[in-house]
Amino acid sequence: MDKIINLKLPKMMVGQIIDGLRERQKVWLMTAEFMETGTTEEPCIIEECSNADEAKSIAAYYEEIINEIERQI
Repeated sequence: MDKIINLKLPKMMVGQIIDGLRERQKVWLMTAEFMETGTTEEPCIIEECSNADEAKSIAAYYEEIINEIERQI
């Protein structure tokens, strides 16, 4: 298991971190959408990965990170 790091941050900073993680998650979900359909609902940057499943897996990992942070709030 990875080493555990404890951070003490103001709530507003934690909110900003979560917002940034949600944006990254959104990019990976849109990457998956693009790889499956060839288009996206809105213009976005498409990340480099092997396939839609890999992009979805990365998006799911971001969700896991967000959930863990929110659980600890």
